[in-house]
Amino acid sequence: MATETSTSDDGAPETGRAGLKANAKWYILSYPLAWLVAIFLVPLGMLVVFSFWVNIPGGQYEMGFTLENYTRFLTSSLYLGQLWLTIELALVTAVVSLLLGYPMAYYLARMNRPWLRSLLLLTIISSLWVTYVIRAYAWQVILASGGVLSSVGVATGILSEPQSFYPGYWGLVVGMVYVFVPFMILTLYSSIRTIDGELLEASKNLGAGPARTFRRVTLPLSKNGIMSGTALVFILALGSYVLPRLLGSSAERTLPVLIEQQIMSESNYPFGAAMSIGLIVVVLVFLWVMIRFTNVTTASLGGSEAIATDDDDDDSVADGGSSGIGAGLAGRLWSAIGNAASSIGLTRALGRIAQAGNSLVTTVDSKTREAVIWVTFRLYVVAVMVFIAAPLGIIIAVSFTPEQFLTFPPGGFSMQWYAEFFTDPSWIGALLNSLGIAAAAALLSTTIGGVLAFALDRFDYRGAAIFGTLGVLPILVPPVIIGVAFLVFFLEMGFAGSRTSIIVAHGIFYAPFPFILITQGLSEIDRTYEEAAMNLGASPIRTIRTITYPLLRANVISGALFAFILSLNEYIIAWLLSLFLVDTIPIQIFNQLRYSYPPTIAAASVVFIGLTVVVMTAIDRMSGGIWE
Repeated sequence: MATETSTSDDGAPETGRAGLKANAKWYILSYPLAWLVAIFLVPLGMLVVFSFWVNIPGGQYEMGFTLENYTRFLTSSLYLGQLWLTIELALVTAVVSLLLGYPMAYYLARMNRPWLRSLLLLTIISSLWVTYVIRAYAWQVILASGGVLSSVGVATGILSEPQSFYPGYWGLVVGMVYVFVPFMILTLYSSIRTIDGELLEASKNLGAGPARTFRRVTLPLSKNGIMSGTALVFILALGSYVLPRLLGSSAERTLPVLIEQQIMSESNYPFGAAMSIGLIVVVLVFLWVMIRFTNVTTASLGGSEAIATDDDDDDSVADGGSSGIGAGLAGRLWSAIGNAASSIGLTRALGRIAQAGNSLVTTVDSKTREAVIWVTFRLYVVAVMVFIAAPLGIIIAVSFTPEQFLTFPPGGFSMQWYAEFFTDPSWIGALLNSLGIAAAAALLSTTIGGVLAFALDRFDYRGAAIFGTLGVLPILVPPVIIGVAFLVFFLEMGFAGSRTSIIVAHGIFYAPFPFILITQGLSEIDRTYEEAAMNLGASPIRTIRTITYPLLRANVISGALFAFILSLNEYIIAWLLSLFLVDTIPIQIFNQLRYSYPPTIAAASVVFIGLTVVVMTAIDRMSGGIWE
């Protein structure tokens, strides 16, 4: 409902209480905008300015204007080569994740056991929120010379002696696919689940077998999900820092790794800023291609205009499940980004695979075909779930080893590393820092996202599309760039190297999650309850406190818990802003992995995995089954 400006009889705006009520919508909006503009856009703007400053050898720099930083970046074969490698790794990760994730998403969307589907989804999502540091560490244990893969190879005779499979290109690809395939599965699951089951039943009644139904009905109708998931994984992989740093060799130093090295090792802030701008340009070019060559307009990105469809897409089904400005924007944005990936030809490739499968089973009767297909699906699902869950299970097993070094399988059972974790002041300090920072960041994220969602839902703004876009913008910027931008900003403000700087950065970076969830909740509220309360004399504040908030409680708490668990597990932003003065659990684990491999790392990882599962289960319970 819109709020009009109150005026007096002579046409002048009123002051006092009348003027306060008339401008209330701007007062409400000013809080989130103050954070998102002054403490988010300003650091990004400063990053651009900083990239033109002059670097002085020895860790100093001075104000000025020079193109030397960009010239060095754009003319060096080293940096351009690593930029292309970064793009290549992101593309390979996206394609492999699609091929691995589509059958899993299809099975989840079509299974008839809700409890099992919820369990599988919870497992996938819980692994998704575990910090990249722990997941990279899990694959180090698997791929090391004394790890699981090498031990199995020697035991089966495939390998004559133990061999390490990392660091290296394919070890890095496996690790990146492992980390990002849950994003692909969830995006595809959402898309496939919205397909009208009657269309599939009609295809079956007309004589089409499962393979032909998939090729002619399911695959075309899930095209948006395919493109969305592929593009989402590409963008996330493009900004990945931890995995290339821990699983890649010196030849796989991607651009985010080089940016961090310039900032933290070389203290060359202007050149690091210039490379950050280069990575932003890659993301912007990708978005420009998406807007230029698909049906999405800039207005639709703001959530104010429906996306047009081509004649070829008449039979497609849009991704469902989200509503309101924030959720609609997020869904449209990723769907639109995904359409830009169509040039890869992934849909055609999957179609050919399905057609080949169909030709192989045409000589078998339909019941036998269905039985074979579903048995194959179940075996495949088991394999994918083992791929997702086994690395974390290995970390749990390693945490109980009595040995002084990480070994798998463990040579016995001991709780000594848990005792060391809970008695070592450095680990306890890091744990308390992590919990305190995550709690404060969750509170900040929820107030920013919640107030913005409420303002855009309840008032009319001329720039509503821009404000809605700003609400989800932080998650579109790679974390390493967010870290560098905030580092530059807080260095000038004198807050770098403090918990406050990390809290502010995390609070803004994760504000889109409460924003989207609360926006969705507001769109589902029956306004008659609020109107009844106000008709009975309740003030707007009391109505919000006694009616609106109780109806939104699950969304608010879920958004806060999302921000909490993400902040708890975040590494690169916290590492850049800490300036070696603040330790969190991910920072402590990462530092240990760089210099030694004590089993205490495994115990700390298990504690964090447990926290993640508990929080994600709480979100699912309080939201009434958010994963459904």
